[in-house]
Amino acid sequence: MDTPSRVDGWLSECRPKLPIQNPLWAFIHNNILLNLEDRPFREVVREAAALYRARPYETEDFYRSELQRGRIRRESLEAVLAQALPGSGPDRVERFLAEPSFGNSVAPVPLLRAAPRLDAAYHASYDRLLQDFVVPLIASFLDQGMAAWANPFNEGALWGYFQASVHAAPGWGFDWAGPLKARQEAHERAGRTVDEIIDAEVREAAPEGQEAAYCLETLFALKGWSGMVMRLEAEPALAPVEAPQASLKDWLAVMLVSTHALDTWLMERHGTRRAEVLARPAVAPETVSLGRLHLWQEAYERSFAGDFLAHIEKGLRPDTPGAVSAAPRFQALMCMDDREESMRRALESKECGIETWGYVGFFNVDMRFEAVGASRATRQCPPVVEPSRTIKEVPLDGEAERLARARSAGRAGGRAQLFSFYHSRTLIRGFFVSLALGLLSFLPLVLKVLMPSRMTRLRRAVQRKAFPHPRTALALDAQGGYSLDEQANIVEGALKTIGLTRQFAPLVAVVAHGSTNTNNPFRQAYGCGACSGNPGEPNARAFTLMANRPEVRERLAARGLNIPATTLFVACYHDTSVDTVEVLDRDRLPAERLAEVAELEARMGRACRMNALERCQRFSQGPKVGLEAAAQHVLDRGHDLSQPRPEYGHNRVAACIVGRRELTAQTFLDRRSFLVSYDATQDQGGANMRSAILGTVPVAVNIAMDYYFSRVDNEGFGAGSKLPLNVVSLLGVLTGSKSDLRIGLAQQMVELHEPMRILVAVEATEKDLRHLIDTHPRMRRMVRGEWMRLVRIDPSTRAIELWEGQDFVPWRALWPEFREVKPPALPAILDLRHDRPAEVYA
Repeated sequence: MDTPSRVDGWLSECRPKLPIQNPLWAFIHNNILLNLEDRPFREVVREAAALYRARPYETEDFYRSELQRGRIRRESLEAVLAQALPGSGPDRVERFLAEPSFGNSVAPVPLLRAAPRLDAAYHASYDRLLQDFVVPLIASFLDQGMAAWANPFNEGALWGYFQASVHAAPGWGFDWAGPLKARQEAHERAGRTVDEIIDAEVREAAPEGQEAAYCLETLFALKGWSGMVMRLEAEPALAPVEAPQASLKDWLAVMLVSTHALDTWLMERHGTRRAEVLARPAVAPETVSLGRLHLWQEAYERSFAGDFLAHIEKGLRPDTPGAVSAAPRFQALMCMDDREESMRRALESKECGIETWGYVGFFNVDMRFEAVGASRATRQCPPVVEPSRTIKEVPLDGEAERLARARSAGRAGGRAQLFSFYHSRTLIRGFFVSLALGLLSFLPLVLKVLMPSRMTRLRRAVQRKAFPHPRTALALDAQGGYSLDEQANIVEGALKTIGLTRQFAPLVAVVAHGSTNTNNPFRQAYGCGACSGNPGEPNARAFTLMANRPEVRERLAARGLNIPATTLFVACYHDTSVDTVEVLDRDRLPAERLAEVAELEARMGRACRMNALERCQRFSQGPKVGLEAAAQHVLDRGHDLSQPRPEYGHNRVAACIVGRRELTAQTFLDRRSFLVSYDATQDQGGANMRSAILGTVPVAVNIAMDYYFSRVDNEGFGAGSKLPLNVVSLLGVLTGSKSDLRIGLAQQMVELHEPMRILVAVEATEKDLRHLIDTHPRMRRMVRGEWMRLVRIDPSTRAIELWEGQDFVPWRALWPEFREVKPPALPAILDLRHDRPAEVYA
């Protein structure tokens, strides 16, 4: 095999295992080990622990404390141990608690590189030495406009940029410059290509037969930067401004040359040789005791799942075919998001009286959306769905002047921001610019701290008065838009999937959601996951426009879906952070229906206040009584510069329930479950079930695993604390001024989370559900690889069965410790008095 083919082969093995996180502007929740889902969870996390140098489970102390406080059932731990360690005897729990080696059947993972051995032997601070030189180089090369000075060497490819930078590197302040330059010059004298440099460096240091693994371990020395280079090479459009000539092959050459030069410097300094260093054993400490930790995690998840199933089981009743209730006055089609679970309960309360349905929040509108004045289109569908087209927002007739004023104001504001950003960071001008801006911003800043939401309202009111935003519409029918048949398919698919095919209310709200966050680089993580982290407003506007069109309704009627002429779909937007609901495109609604819309808006406003009060029960600083006080508190949190967590996002999410609302309508779920509407009684052959599950469950699993890994080891799989984070290159964040590009979620986003693989409960026939598992590749991987726990609820009998091995088994028979359990009115897993502390301060 020739050298380029050999190197390409190594890289092809590396790429699937690198982090797949996008730049901040396009952040989406993903299972960080998504590309490894074809293997069982337990097997993959062992490999990931060694690569990421991170624990894939919580610590043993954590599990012991959970056992002590009753969150882990002793009976569940005993059952898990009995299944995993047959013949271990009746004292197995006592032995497991007393003997550190009991149940530890997983061998640690050996490491290949010299770096961990040098660190262990000489306390070399290897990572810091490497980062001090390499991080500024790669940050400068990938920079999208944050740097005041352009690097003179980054016009070409990454390897050429590295060569020029090494030649220009000063000898002072950079201790291992000598070995690095010597190694670089040796490659230049030999006239080696990038492929030949990689081949030579790998052959020098990697054990025979483990060349690809060695390359991967080298790339993981700066895993965040490696992942970003890979993403920008594969999808240059992800670059916020302009894609550099990023190449993972070039980056691998940079990492190999740099790490080997650093190895040489450290070995010369301590009088040793590479062979002697590599002869010392080295294993990833994060892979020690994984066998025991997996058993703890199984007991932890089983304890929750058993209590949760017992809790929802008591609300289940056998189906009564033929029962049809009267049509309500108002209905709301909501996102499946767990944050909307409490909102749906509030909307359904007697005070509000709105029937709700849950669906994936992009509402089947698989588009990119280009807003008026936007520089790029945003992705408005889940990561697992490829946008089929780009829909543009256009100004209505007569709005050209407003649009011109808004654009002019936007350009002027952008220039002013750039001026202050760059000039406040220079040596001389920075002093005067900072002084002037500081004096001008002092009073607004004080008022912003004291009255965050009021100041935001004032600023927006002034902006609207000075530069009114033009009235707009979506160009659905423009060239490249959706045909009428496609629009009918979108509406039909959503309504038939959730079972809303009759008893339509006069007003149906299509409620998108997003989140207000101030001073938060992870803003995208709080948006709608089904819209790739963006607010779902465009999707709600598009869906209602389609559903209200007479031509679309004619096509739906021909297919047997009759929407009454008196039914009006209304687009709304729910801000899950400040708990407000806004009616969208109000000026396009029929004048004779505005009174009804006003009543709908008032009811939803009351629901928001009820939801805010429920959320405040978990805020240490929030009021515990009073709807208005709670509403004001959450409003202030969303606009507060000092607030590390204006809302809890998907903290504590643990389940996803796919089925009719009547399954859970009388059950308090404490915002711990995604809720997806699906009516198995209206589904012949499982087509609707397929749509309901494939559009939602992968999103739920991605979110749950993102939170899981960021919670169990926030330094290795996550981004660490928000406090020292700084935005770099307009691509991501790093800790301090020189660190690896951080991946995952910040500590303040996950520290209230209970790390578990998600429990997915589906109301469906066994035949349909089993067929989906057998025929859909990702569902098969997630279920059989134990990346999620699957439960089936029978549509007729409402019996609950767990997937075990290759079959569905009655859950209480499978988990005998719950056979006689009678659930309390409110189990501890949902009871604030027995749950985790209400709020952890930053």
